[in-house]
Amino acid sequence: MTRQGYLYAAGLLVACIGAVPMAADAGTADRAASARRAVQGAELRSMKLGPAIAPTVPQVRPDDIQRSIVRFLEKELAGQVREIHVSMVDPLEAIPAPPGSMGLAVTSPGLDAGIGRRMFHVQINSNGRLWQTIDATADVGASVDAIVPVRAIRAEDLIEEEDVTIQRVKLRELNHQLATNLSEVIGKSSARHLPANMPIRLALIKKPYAVRKGDRVAIEAKHGGLSIQASGVTKMSGEVGQSITVANIDSGKELRAKIVAPGVVRVEY
Repeated sequence: MTRQGYLYAAGLLVACIGAVPMAADAGTADRAASARRAVQGAELRSMKLGPAIAPTVPQVRPDDIQRSIVRFLEKELAGQVREIHVSMVDPLEAIPAPPGSMGLAVTSPGLDAGIGRRMFHVQINSNGRLWQTIDATADVGASVDAIVPVRAIRAEDLIEEEDVTIQRVKLRELNHQLATNLSEVIGKSSARHLPANMPIRLALIKKPYAVRKGDRVAIEAKHGGLSIQASGVTKMSGEVGQSITVANIDSGKELRAKIVAPGVVRVEY
């Protein structure tokens, strides 16, 4: 190869070698720019705009009114019930209120005290001053801890501690007349059959019989300084203080006598 040809070939080789890196560098830059644009686009697409933050508006909510009514009823029914239930009827929507500290005061018209559907006056105070008074309606319920038999108790049976237990019972009326204390039933007898797991009404409990029909009893008779005793058989059952019919065993004569103690009756002159 001539010197001129050699130089020409070398020039072509240098030109080719220099062109390749330049093309590669340009392609790499283009790909990097495309990648950056893709990432930025994905980031923009992935961004979720949150809801606009609105300024907080003070409100009186139904559950705020409900809690205030419960506190009012706890004072009104103190000592009568164990638990109070309140379900709002009106209002059911929040009431916008002026800014500042809020307070609620509940009163009752006094026409429908007790349980059931009731109306209340709710005074809304803002910053210590009366802002508005509304009428609220709610269904009011209550529960007591009542005495219930754990088994069926027959009429005239003596009620003992193991026969009963205490159970939370929802009331149908405030004047329930249910036994709520164990001392009200233990040691007493049932006036009629008492089914298991049913609250015991006080009207169904009585003093236990001091004597029962057919019992042998001591008959006492006192008149002035004279005291006579005899034996008799009861013709009926009865409690202390009641008068029953007794037959004198010796004479067979029947007479009225007052029960003064278990197994003892006294003839009054």
